[in-house]
Amino acid sequence: MIVGGLIYWLWSATPHLWPEPSGISAPAISAERVQIVKYDTLGKKLWELEARVVQTTERESTAEEVLLRFFDGEGQETLTVRAPKARLNNRTEEIALLGPVRAHGSEFSFTAEDLFWDGQKLWTPSVVRIEREDFLLTGRGFEYSAGRATILHEARLMLRSKIEKRE
Repeated sequence: MIVGGLIYWLWSATPHLWPEPSGISAPAISAERVQIVKYDTLGKKLWELEARVVQTTERESTAEEVLLRFFDGEGQETLTVRAPKARLNNRTEEIALLGPVRAHGSEFSFTAEDLFWDGQKLWTPSVVRIEREDFLLTGRGFEYSAGRATILHEARLMLRSKIEKRE
């Protein structure tokens, strides 16, 4: 009877001794001043992500104070993006840049509320503001691929005069 009571107590207490995981996964790895580089199948650099801090779980990496650079087929930097935070899906390698996002390319710069990389293009459903010396373009929804930027909705173009450029 004592043995039966002891077995019953162990069986009923087991969930309390080893509680179920809460669904929130603790970081498996946490590192400072991190650099992640993605190459294509031929060994050419596609993008490079630098961050002040990165925390990684099995599924996702989160980064703070992010600098993301994209490169063309010749290895030249085509676009630099800065964001306060980023999430990288460790399986699909999709990237979500969060917070006020600022980007700069050789032809223009732009800002957006967030920005997503799906492996083929950068895009956002949010409001975007594209600037160049000779114009300001605003709209909602944006795609950038192979050096070409497209506003998807509500595009407004303001041309800048030569007088405005000097000021």
